[in-house]
Amino acid sequence: MMKNIFSFILISIICFFQSGCSKHQTDDEDLLKELDSVIKERTQYNQAIEEKIDNLNKILDYSSDKNPQAQFELLGKLFNIYRSYKVDKAKEVAQKRLQVAKQLDSACIKEALMNNADALYKLGNYHKASEMLNEIYPDSTIYSNSYFHYLRQAIPLSISNEIHPKNNNNISNNKQLTYCKDAIQANRPGTYGYISNLYKQTLSEKDTIGAIQLLEKFYTETNPDSLKPNKASIEYEIANLYLLHKDTVKAKHYLILSSLTDIKNAKKVYMSLQDLAMLLFYQGDIERAYSYILCALEDINFGHARYRFTDILAYLPIISAANEMRVQKNETQFVIFISVLSILILLLITAFILLKKKTDKLEDTKNILKEQNQHLTELSDNLRLMNEQIKEKEHIQEEYIGLLFNVCSEHLKKQNMLYKGLNRITSNGRIADLSKFISEQQSSSDDFKEFIHKFDNIFLNIFPNFIEDFNQLLRPEERIRPKEGELLTPELRIYALMRLGIHDNAKIASFLHYSLQTVYNYRMKMRNKAIPEKRDLISQVQSL
Repeated sequence: MMKNIFSFILISIICFFQSGCSKHQTDDEDLLKELDSVIKERTQYNQAIEEKIDNLNKILDYSSDKNPQAQFELLGKLFNIYRSYKVDKAKEVAQKRLQVAKQLDSACIKEALMNNADALYKLGNYHKASEMLNEIYPDSTIYSNSYFHYLRQAIPLSISNEIHPKNNNNISNNKQLTYCKDAIQANRPGTYGYISNLYKQTLSEKDTIGAIQLLEKFYTETNPDSLKPNKASIEYEIANLYLLHKDTVKAKHYLILSSLTDIKNAKKVYMSLQDLAMLLFYQGDIERAYSYILCALEDINFGHARYRFTDILAYLPIISAANEMRVQKNETQFVIFISVLSILILLLITAFILLKKKTDKLEDTKNILKEQNQHLTELSDNLRLMNEQIKEKEHIQEEYIGLLFNVCSEHLKKQNMLYKGLNRITSNGRIADLSKFISEQQSSSDDFKEFIHKFDNIFLNIFPNFIEDFNQLLRPEERIRPKEGELLTPELRIYALMRLGIHDNAKIASFLHYSLQTVYNYRMKMRNKAIPEKRDLISQVQSL
């Protein structure tokens, strides 16, 4: 536990010093996305392991009581799976393997005892694990076994950290160095057991770079199939060395790789993911750190690796508190966002209401202007009509004033001739000629006919379509056709005078030398001939 707290403090210090060096960091975002996906789908990796376990159990059941050596080998395979998957099951398998080993030789018994010590160690029972390991006689065969040297280092170190937690950073003490040297001699050069102890010896000499070079060379040059069983461990060890070297960029890279390897192999007993969570936590990726630490806790609980509980519980409260702060911050930001959004909505509603009022006001103004425009149009039409009427009246006046001057001129001419004739007769004293002359001058019907003809001619010049337009007011069978040599009939002449604005029957009778009754009769006659909807002839004639 204290070892991991030390790593926790070391990570925080290194992150502080490298916070300004982000431009030198490699881009591991794609690897992190892959890790996120692998974590979500880790049940499929569990299923693959369970299928493998089921197949081994079926084979084991089939070979029961037939071949102890085969059972021993099968139980060894099961133990290797369970030791990083379900530690409690690994212990059961180790105990069964010890029972079967008793039917075989001492080498098998010693291997089974190491399995039991390993299971007890992973369950957190370090002292019993040590006792179990001490039951093994350390002969030359055992000293050449890398598995024995692994347990010989790990178990005493855990006991030492448990008893003396304050001295947990003194990992290079004489006893551990002795174990390291023994393990180097026991393992063949180029193997994982050899390199993993050689780098520790190099590290004890304060040569961190040398230790990194040893592991990275082994990692890159070893055949992938040979490397596979220990790949996650090597990646994790390289990451820890880079943390000691204060290079969090590469440390992060190898922690991601180690985490991917562990989860894809369905391992539940690991340290890489929780260390990666702490590194991400100090880099500000709190949400992902919280997700990773929960995943690690679930896997450790699933695998019943009690010795890892104390490690992860040291991290969990810190990340959990930070995650709660993140959630609270998000909630605060959400409240602020909702408040700002509400204010904006209120402003939009207010703006909409004001705009609606202004639009309504503009619409009212538009309607008023439209009404005024219509009124002005009507006035303009009326003025235009009045102007046309004035022009028409001026034209009529011009025509009939000309007629008046012509009639007066002729009348004066005739009067002058009359005076001259009378004067001539009176001068000669011929009274008989006077009577004859006067009788000749009294015949004025020809003069009146000539006057009426001129009136008709002038009127039709002004209103050339009057006869046709007037006939449209009458029933088809009653329409008027002037005789040959006539311009207007008496009826048409009466309504012609009305068209000129003379409506008084007495004036019409005087002008045309008719009686009032005659004028009245003509008007009634025309009214009866008119079509029903046009019987108001006076108003109809005015528009012709």
